[in-house]
Amino acid sequence: MKINSNLKPFNSLRELIFFLILILYTSASPPYAKAEDIENLQKNASITYEKMMQAKQNAETFTKDLTFAEKKLATAKQKLAEAEKAVETAKKKSEQARISMEKATKQWKQASDALANEWGKTEVK
Repeated sequence: MKINSNLKPFNSLRELIFFLILILYTSASPPYAKAEDIENLQKNASITYEKMMQAKQNAETFTKDLTFAEKKLATAKQKLAEAEKAVETAKKKSEQARISMEKATKQWKQASDALANEWGKTEVK
């Protein structure tokens, strides 16, 4: 019976030695090293949690700031719209006043001319 060389777990003696060293290293590592690893992971998790909570607090603060700014913007837009309406109203009243003044000036000139004509007629006599 012939053994297929592709089914061998290790292709070389070098791979077998490397595997055995790896097994010895992991099984021979002292427990305090694993405890240090766990402690470092806990510290890292704690630091990461604090950063996450700070980021959450910042997000909440900035969301409140955004809401406040949007309200201020809406108020400003409303005041701007009211001011624009007031400007339009003032323009219309100003134009009406100008037309009234022109009309009154024209009537005054007509009345003055009529008066001047009457005075001129009476002086000639």
